[in-house]
Amino acid sequence: MKEGDLVTLSQYGGNLESCWIYWRDWREGKLVGMLVDVSDGDYYWKGKKYKVMWLSQKHSKIKRRHWMPVGIFKRGDLKMYKAPERKR
Repeated sequence: MKEGDLVTLSQYGGNLESCWIYWRDWREGKLVGMLVDVSDGDYYWKGKKYKVMWLSQKHSKIKRRHWMPVGIFKRGDLKMYKAPERKR
């Protein structure tokens, strides 16, 4: 993943304690964000940090844990966004 990619929560990310309340929107394909920063972790955060700007005002406050900053996720929490198929 690189900056500018559209992402949504993965199955694991949808089950995080602070994200499960958005489960219905996630299943309907309404939960979309854009990666704005990919950075290396630090002594506390192993691996890379992915900063997501959620595109919906309703979802703008989504975070990985209740005590963490808004929009910071691990790679396993996210997946590339694929628009839902339209019904004919």
